[in-house]
Amino acid sequence: MSITAAVKNYVHFSGDQESALIFNSGSLTNSPKVDELVTLNTGDNELAVPSVDGFTVHGVVINPPSGNSEGITLKGAALDTGIALSASLPTILQFGATPPASIFVSVADDVVGLRLVWF
Repeated sequence: MSITAAVKNYVHFSGDQESALIFNSGSLTNSPKVDELVTLNTGDNELAVPSVDGFTVHGVVINPPSGNSEGITLKGAALDTGIALSASLPTILQFGATPPASIFVSVADDVVGLRLVWF
């Protein structure tokens, strides 16, 4: 069985300047297509990158639950300052040639129903 993922990011500008930018990952072969819901507990949360024999994890979509207002911070390791992510909009991360073993996200209060789509 084979699964190929492709990620396309569109940025559309309107108003005084009309233009669009499209960024395409191309074919990402042997994608695992793992979809999971997790609960983030207050503080740092380590999210293990899935390991699936014969497949390569190319990245992840971090999709907060509908109506979430709790800030989410992406970190390289626990106790990092990190980068603030949108509390309500998806974030797409594409990994380099060697995916990390895990990523860390931090929240000030519990977040229930964060969707992770590993591709």
